[in-house]
Amino acid sequence: MDSRKFTGKEGQLISAEQALRITEPFQKREQEITLRGENYVKAEFFGIHTFNELMSIHGETCVGFRVYYGITEEEENVVDQKSGLGIGSKRPTSRLVLIPVDAYGNDLTKTARLGGMKDMPAKKEAMTGGPLCPHQC
Repeated sequence: MDSRKFTGKEGQLISAEQALRITEPFQKREQEITLRGENYVKAEFFGIHTFNELMSIHGETCVGFRVYYGITEEEENVVDQKSGLGIGSKRPTSRLVLIPVDAYGNDLTKTARLGGMKDMPAKKEAMTGGPLCPHQC
């Protein structure tokens, strides 16, 4: 029996109208998010060359990506008049972390599971840090 979970055809293509219906409710929360002292992130961009580089590490083993939600502390690009925070002050900022996944549903991040040698440079096995919208796109 084949125990594969994923084929590389997961997900679905949707219309621009459907995408708008899904994203609009979150975008309406911009003020709520900034009033909590967090950076509002509408979207994050990732370049095709970075995707290709990450996929090439695993070859045919990578059948897709799992997207994790994360938070980093980052500077805001504009001054927030209400909080007085601006450049130089760090706020919680939502970030996406993309991890290659194999057909069995395993994250292809070996060194994180194995705990690599402390003096060895970390392998680049995941993707994050794309330009954030609305300020960088």
